[in-house]
Amino acid sequence: MFKISFIVFCLLAAQMCCKVQGGFRQRVREALRDHEERLDRLDEVVFGSGTANVTMKIENDQDPTWTTLVYYVSVPAGHSVFQMMVTAYNEYTSFTFLATYYPQWAGHFINSIVGVAGNTTEQTYWSFENGNGTPFDRGVDLIHVYNGDTIVFRFTSWSTHP
Repeated sequence: MFKISFIVFCLLAAQMCCKVQGGFRQRVREALRDHEERLDRLDEVVFGSGTANVTMKIENDQDPTWTTLVYYVSVPAGHSVFQMMVTAYNEYTSFTFLATYYPQWAGHFINSIVGVAGNTTEQTYWSFENGNGTPFDRGVDLIHVYNGDTIVFRFTSWSTHP
């Protein structure tokens, strides 16, 4: 009799734990949804929503006669720099670029812009930075643009501008 009572007690306790746990899980899910909504609202307040009007500049440190090229590109806020470049390519006949996709890094390497290509012999490449001259620490697929951003592509040499 004691064994049956103990088993019934254990089954009832297990059932109560499941109900409590189920309610706890539900509360956790609701709290996570609430936090996600708050983060979305914060993202909109900080970065804006809708359209990102971006200034894209093309500079060449290797050619002293080079005149900076400026393009104004509108993309949805949060798009990557690469997506912005594709939009610029579709909107401006004077803007061209070639890129190689590397799946192991899930991103593109910019080979050339407006016909100017990097070269390992000459140690040249295209770097890119924000409007304050700070180079980005990630590739064009991992940097996102927001309204008012300036993106500068700079043709340079790794021997003089690491």
